[in-house]
Amino acid sequence: MRLEAKGLRKRYGTFGVTLDFAVNSGEILVLAGPSGCGKTTALNLIAGLINAEGGELLIDGEDAGGLPPWKRNIAVVFQDLALFPHLTVGQNVAYGPFIQGIGREERRRIVGETLEKVRLRGFEKRRVHTLSGGERQRAAIARALAASPRALLMDEPFSSLDAPLRRELRGEFREMLSRSNCGVERGVSSRSAPCVFVTHDREEAAALGDRIALMADGEIRETGTGRELFLSPKTEFTARFFGAGDVWPCVVGGGEGGRFRTQSPLGTLSVFADSGAGGTGTAPENLRLFVPRDALCLQARPRQNGVPQRVCKTIFKRALFEGSSLRLELELPSGERFTVEAGPRAGLPDTGSAVAVYIDESLLRLVR
Repeated sequence: MRLEAKGLRKRYGTFGVTLDFAVNSGEILVLAGPSGCGKTTALNLIAGLINAEGGELLIDGEDAGGLPPWKRNIAVVFQDLALFPHLTVGQNVAYGPFIQGIGREERRRIVGETLEKVRLRGFEKRRVHTLSGGERQRAAIARALAASPRALLMDEPFSSLDAPLRRELRGEFREMLSRSNCGVERGVSSRSAPCVFVTHDREEAAALGDRIALMADGEIRETGTGRELFLSPKTEFTARFFGAGDVWPCVVGGGEGGRFRTQSPLGTLSVFADSGAGGTGTAPENLRLFVPRDALCLQARPRQNGVPQRVCKTIFKRALFEGSSLRLELELPSGERFTVEAGPRAGLPDTGSAVAVYIDESLLRLVR
C-alpha cells in the first residue's frame, strides 16, 4: 500500500497549503512544524474533509482525490479523539466494521483481536468516561485500526497527555501498527497501512517518524530521518526547529573538498557544506553557520577525521541545571552568548571567569 500526494493544494486567502510526499506500507511519515504551518489542513486534505483545489491524491496508484471521505477508507485519529460517549469501548471499535456491512460475529472477532493489539482486551463493555487518558488513546487507535483502513492519519493524538505517558504511548503506537494488518485484506498480510502523523513536538517527531517532513508556511521544506535532520540539517529553519545547535551569521570564503573557510563570531573555521545546502565547490552565498551542540566541549577531544579542534575564549555567565545535563551560558568577547552542554556533575567555573571552549570543526555545517 502506498499513499502519495502530488501537488495537492488548498488556499485560504493569502495562505495556502501544497503537499508533495509519498508514504509506503508500514511507514510512519511525521508532518512536523510550528503551529499554523498547515499540518492539520494537510490531514484534512488527505482525508477528504476539505476539498482540494488541485493536484492528486493516490492510494496504490489509484486516484482517490475525487472520492468523498467515506469512500476513501482512510482512518483519522483526531486530537480530541472523538470517541462516541454513548457507546461502550467495544461498540466504538465495532463502528467501522458495522458501517462496512460486516456481520455481527465477524465484528465481535475483529473487536477482540483489535483490542488485544492495543492491550485493551476485556475492555469491550467499559464506558468511555471510565477510561484513563492513555486508555482512551488506545481505544481511539483501536477504532481506527478495526476498519482496516488503506491509510491512517493521526492529528497530534498524544498532545493532551503528560510527558511520561506520551513517551510510553509513542513506543506502544509503533508496536500497535506492526501488529495490525490494516490496509490489506484481513488475514492475508501482516503489513500495516501507511501512516501520516502530525505533531509540533520535535521530540515526538524524532521518536516516531521513519521519515519527517518539516513544514513551514504551507509547504514541506525538508524531509529526512530524525537523525539526518537533527545532526545534518540543510536549512536554518530545520536547525532552529529541532533545537539541534546554534546558528550563527558568517562570511564564507573559498575552499575545496566541500569545506569552506568561514568567518564567524567563533573565529575562522573550516566548515563543510553539502550540495543540499549550496556547496558546489565555490563559495556558497546566503548561508549560515550551524554549530551542533556536540561540536562544542569544555575539554579537548581526539582529532576527528584529521580535522583539528579550535579553541575559543569565552566568559562564563551562568549555568542551567536540566536534570540529565548542565547547560553553561557563555559570552564571547564580541558580546554574543551561546550555551555548551556538560554532564550533570560537571564542576562550575566562577561567574565572570575565562573558559576555553573546544570546537570540533568536523561537525560544523553550512545551512541555507
